[in-house]
Amino acid sequence: TGAGKSYSMVGYGANKGIVPISCEEIFKRVNNNTDSAKRYEIQVSMVEIYNETVQDLFIPFDQRPKNGFQIRESKSLGIYVDGIVKNVV
Repeated sequence: TGAGKSYSMVGYGANKGIVPISCEEIFKRVNNNTDSAKRYEIQVSMVEIYNETVQDLFIPFDQRPKNGFQIRESKSLGIYVDGIVKNVV
């Protein structure tokens, strides 16, 4: 649709988008850790919202639930998408 969604998320050339900037910052903070007792586990999920339905892009198209996934809120987890794949990076 030409609204710039992909450009904002991924960027183009020297103009980085939200995803690469966020990943760089996360890994920079982990690498700058000086506390040897502190451990990190970074997980990634990839979802899209299309026609008001949340889909997990790590699940093959023909295996995704037709009604998508539910966005939920919890006091301990905050806002999350229930049931999606989380891959350790």
